[in-house]
Amino acid sequence: MTATWADVARKDVEDAARSRLLWGLVAVFVAFVTMALLSAEQLFPDPVTVDAATALAGVAMLAQLFVPGIALVAGYVSVVGERRSGSLRVLLSYPFSRSDVVAGKLVGRGLVTGIALGVGFAAASVLVAALYGAPDPAAFAGFVAAGALVGLTFTGLAVGGSAAAPTRGRARTLTIGSFVGMVFFWKPAVVGLYYAVTGSLPGLRAEPWYFLLKRLNPLEAYRVLAGAALDRRVSEVPNLPLEDVPATVTATPERLDIAARLAGEVPLYLADWFSAVVLLGWAAVPVVAGYRRFERADLE
Repeated sequence: MTATWADVARKDVEDAARSRLLWGLVAVFVAFVTMALLSAEQLFPDPVTVDAATALAGVAMLAQLFVPGIALVAGYVSVVGERRSGSLRVLLSYPFSRSDVVAGKLVGRGLVTGIALGVGFAAASVLVAALYGAPDPAAFAGFVAAGALVGLTFTGLAVGGSAAAPTRGRARTLTIGSFVGMVFFWKPAVVGLYYAVTGSLPGLRAEPWYFLLKRLNPLEAYRVLAGAALDRRVSEVPNLPLEDVPATVTATPERLDIAARLAGEVPLYLADWFSAVVLLGWAAVPVVAGYRRFERADLE
């Protein structure tokens, strides 16, 4: 009998469908997209004329929290759940290696997340066209690609954490805790480091390394990609006003563009496309680290 990671992935998707996890995620994401688009005008602090791109920027603003949440829920028990139930030892009694298990779980949970996002984005295309007019096809494709990429990123984080953790509680701490840190503590830490090095808060102009550290946060990288695709600024949630930037400037998003905040040319690592590299790195590194720990773990 020849068994590969593809068999693990197929079984994982089938199990998710039978347990209604897949259909629950689809329903929740479609409901999220619907509510976000119906309330798009209320997502912006100032009265704006909401067109298709602006409405999608509002969806992206909320999706930076919602899409990672879907991926983490789908993936954080993927390996450790089978490990604690004892079914992992049964699975490994067949000709599967531990690398097959991790790779199969990554692909399987990625497909579960991808199906949920795909159905949700299909619903978004219909709703946007009905409510705000047909979006630009290239802009909408970029918006969907950014959402799919951040979904893959957090699927990798979830599966890697699940492979590394000996218990469900530890997996939850590694994955959900990392996400909370990205949302609430990453920017304060970077701003604090900037103040410690320069003696001042980052203002409208700041050093390139400051923006690099900010963009190493996958949520910031997602905002950059989605904003570039839609040609709209995607705001962070929560919006922590830690930078020394006047309110008159924050009201004009074009002045917050990276090119306007640097004294010289924009370095390669601050180009919009580099944010995709950041997201792919976050998708891969936790999986590799989790696998290495899983490979050495005693499953008894």
